Amino acid sequence: MKKRVKKNQVIITALAVMIAVAGYLNYSGMKLEKETAAVSEGTVEDAAAVEEGVDDSSLVDVESWDLALNELETDLGEQEAASTEVAAEEAEGETQSGDTPGEAVLTSVTSGSSFAAEAKLSREQVRAKNKETLLEVINNENITEEQKQSAIDSMTAMTDQAEKEAAAELLLDSKGFVDSVVSITDGTVDVVVNKAELSEAERAQIEDIVKRKTEISGENIVITPRSGE
Repeated sequence: MKKRVKKNQVIITALAVMIAVAGYLNYSGMKLEKETAAVSEGTVEDAAAVEEGVDDSSLVDVESWDLALNELETDLGEQEAASTEVAAEEAEGETQSGDTPGEAVLTSVTSGSSFAAEAKLSREQVRAKNKETLLEVINNENITEEQKQSAIDSMTAMTDQAEKEAAAELLLDSKGFVDSVVSITDGTVDVVVNKAELSEAERAQIEDIVKRKTEISGENIVITPRSGE
């Protein structure tokens, strides 16, 4: 998990550097354009040649942007699920609940009473940082419309994912599964439930709620009951 977070930080840094460079080159191009306007007729052709070189360099390398954006988009969902991965690492044992296709997986994990609050806070902090990075890309005037649209699509997907997680958590809470944490990552859902044990009926109820709110099938839902302190 730490390696994945570190990788994401490197990608974010790279994007920030490219944004800064693009802004500087754009400023340089504008400054040179003003100076060129004051050049005498005898040197207009030379000045135009220099300006043309600056305009070309002010364009951010398309392939570099696309590569950085693609890697960042791949890691967004993974990083937002960091809190539930911590719970999985702390698991004392893991039990598969049935081998029938379509059934959610049932695991067991030990964690503190503040787990839910900490997990949700961590998730929101990571998500806020990712949104900040995507906004920098969207507001950058030196990238293509296609690259901007890619960042906008990532922002939209992130918002949709957050709404589904919140809706599932709210309904679980109303059904007595208080302080549950729902995390969506790459088409799978991790659900940490604040109960030491779950009956088959409870597991089925949780699975049904999560399926309806996230639109993800049961075989891609992992339910983890949290043992008491």
